[in-house]
Amino acid sequence: MLFRRLASAFATAAVLALVPLASSAQAYPSKPVRVLIGFAPGGPADVVARLLADLLGSRLGQPFVVEPRTGAAGIVAGQQLIASPADGHTLYVVSFALLAAAPALYDTMAYDPATAFLPVTNLVLQPLALEVPAQSPVRSYREFTDFLKANSGKLNHGSAGVGTQTHLVAELFRQKLGFDSQHIAYRGSGPYGQAMNQGELQWGFGSLNATLQFVRSGVVRVLGVSGRNRWPSLPDVPTLAEHGLADSDWVNFFALVVVAGTPRPIIDRLHGEIAHGWKAPQYADRLREIGFEPVSPTPEETARYFAAERARWTAVIKANNIKAE
Repeated sequence: MLFRRLASAFATAAVLALVPLASSAQAYPSKPVRVLIGFAPGGPADVVARLLADLLGSRLGQPFVVEPRTGAAGIVAGQQLIASPADGHTLYVVSFALLAAAPALYDTMAYDPATAFLPVTNLVLQPLALEVPAQSPVRSYREFTDFLKANSGKLNHGSAGVGTQTHLVAELFRQKLGFDSQHIAYRGSGPYGQAMNQGELQWGFGSLNATLQFVRSGVVRVLGVSGRNRWPSLPDVPTLAEHGLADSDWVNFFALVVVAGTPRPIIDRLHGEIAHGWKAPQYADRLREIGFEPVSPTPEETARYFAAERARWTAVIKANNIKAE
């Protein structure tokens, strides 16, 4: 009898302990929500964040306001998030650069993204395009690999910057195929595209949203795309896996995170709204137009994905002795 009374008391206490958490999720958000990005307005992170802000604002009844906090591959924006209360009223649309690469690129960081943030969900995936200048005599992947072997050590390849995924993927690709090429880092995809157009580079990897613009303007020729499937915007371009390159599921991503300590019911509510609303044509179609695939895995699935990406790209960074500039 005493045992039953104690068990009942413990069960009641456990239920009462959950009441504040449940009510906090129901009341959320109680004021405008900041949506941080680590890059300048007008870029891919900004576009994704503004679509997300529109979705969440329309479904949750409060303004979601995008705030760029540029600097150091997203580290500065992350510091803003960490300094905010753990109540879900500050969110961060974070990139591959900070989550998967920055801890290995920088000798010292004020925080570890793996522990300072909690994932809500991955938002979008984007393959990368293996490309050559449009004026290149190389017209197929087979011709390209023959060209690489014949000219190993005489080649230049470019990227949108040191430590960007376009840089890291190129280095992993070079390692897998076993040839030498000099990397030239540019400050963004625009200067990289100009270098391609002017014949300064023989090859490179581009983010798909930038590559689509370069293809339309006749700057580059795409020989393959990373990722598991062909991309709808380039349906005739095979994947690298189709070309026989194993383990080439290399994709860029933007994800939504909150500061550690944010109540799980708030995380679950955000994830649920995104998983439901992200499928609407007004969001999904727009994202696909600019080269992104909308996704909404669970927080647990997203956490596992982050860990796997950190491990993969940390190994590439260390193998090539890459440091942030």
